[in-house]
Amino acid sequence: MTTGQGIAASRLDGALDAAADAQAAVNAAAGRRTVALAEVVAAATAVPEAMLDVTVERVGSATAERRGSVAHRALVAEVACALGVSEHVAQGWLADADVLTSKATATLDALCAGAISYQHASKLADAVADLPAAVAAQVERAVLDRAPALTAARFGALARAARDRLQPVPAEVRYEAAALRADAWVDDGKDGMSWLTAHLPTPVAHAIHDRLTRTAARAKDAGDPRGVGQLRAATLTALLLGDEGRGPAGRAPDRLPPDLLPPEPPPPGPPPDLPPDPLATLARAIRPVVHVTVPVTTLAGTGEGSGLLDGTTPIDAETARHLVARAPTLRRVLTDPVMGAMLTVDRRSYVVPTDLRAFLTQRDLTCRFPGCRVPARRCDVDHTTAWADGGATDAGNLASLCRKHHTLKHESRWQVEQLDHGVLAWTSPRGRTYLISPGTADHTLDHLDEWATAAEHLARESATEAPVSDGAGYFPPSAPLAPEPGLPPF
Repeated sequence: MTTGQGIAASRLDGALDAAADAQAAVNAAAGRRTVALAEVVAAATAVPEAMLDVTVERVGSATAERRGSVAHRALVAEVACALGVSEHVAQGWLADADVLTSKATATLDALCAGAISYQHASKLADAVADLPAAVAAQVERAVLDRAPALTAARFGALARAARDRLQPVPAEVRYEAAALRADAWVDDGKDGMSWLTAHLPTPVAHAIHDRLTRTAARAKDAGDPRGVGQLRAATLTALLLGDEGRGPAGRAPDRLPPDLLPPEPPPPGPPPDLPPDPLATLARAIRPVVHVTVPVTTLAGTGEGSGLLDGTTPIDAETARHLVARAPTLRRVLTDPVMGAMLTVDRRSYVVPTDLRAFLTQRDLTCRFPGCRVPARRCDVDHTTAWADGGATDAGNLASLCRKHHTLKHESRWQVEQLDHGVLAWTSPRGRTYLISPGTADHTLDHLDEWATAAEHLARESATEAPVSDGAGYFPPSAPLAPEPGLPPF
């Protein structure tokens, strides 16, 4: 390395350290803000006249519930104006402050110390807000130590899984109550765009997203120049609005220039015959796929353990049994090691067998690069140590990587080593190391890797000859993973 390169590298390291220190300071400041907001709530509660004009007859004659509601709205508005944020944001901060100071004090301490971000603390607060204090403390103890090594989104999934496992109210009861809150709403954005949000039962939401994503992928393969996100949105429009949402050439009306706007509608009369929207036609031909992991005792009716949807989201036992009953096929993965699932193969084999792929999908859940959330079923399976360099085709040398991070591993200075129990040690170009546990460890708090180790001793050897390797650990295009059979449309 030349002197100039050394100076540039030192400058880069210094800037990264400064950014990390600044983030820790931001975290600590958010902790102090949370403590202050908790004091605001306590002070306002102790002195009701601080928020209400109790001399007004209407206020004096109102019920205690009504006065409390008005006082809270006034306090939210007061905080929003003082802090320069929307009332929606202020409401969330006040709710978090209440939970963190009453049910999750260790999380608040970690935030004030700068060890975790406010987003992490908010995810934990949301998970335990409706739990008894003793149960909330159990959830906090189960997950808080993992927070610094996880993104806020992944930590939130971990907290929800722990909440589901420790929640005293039966899952079916919670599901029925939550289903009553299903809704859809619009939030207007900028540049003529808006957000359409739907709060749906988890299996339905995952199935809808899977159909939109797979429709977008097929349209891209067929040559559609739009991005995957655009195609997902266009498919949703086509399915919900049909011909009413179409612009020229069957496209969704995406901010068309004036010379391409459709002409004025003709006088009332029979609607013109239009060919079906190609995206809607393609989407209806796709059966949504959701992956359900269910304890065998739940399927047998002798237990009520929760299932996992797409490996990350807990669902109640009854919903899990319903989904499995509708599934055209079942695959046993990580449920009974004595069945001898194939978790390692002969050194001569480069292609990963179906059983091993299924195991990796269930173990990893998502791409194994730090912070990535691409589902494992849509990832490449990578040999951590390249097969051409002597790497084995087994669970101890394979990991799910999305195409972007698979390429990053082979074409950048990022390096990865696989440790025991599926843990990956990623080293950044500037020497920072990040330990990433398998997704299963994040979400189920279980010991599935121990099962995998035991099952490896029962694995069968494969006599399959190795195909030609590209030397980089990629799977040859000639051996794609067959798609999983899906569930019937919801």
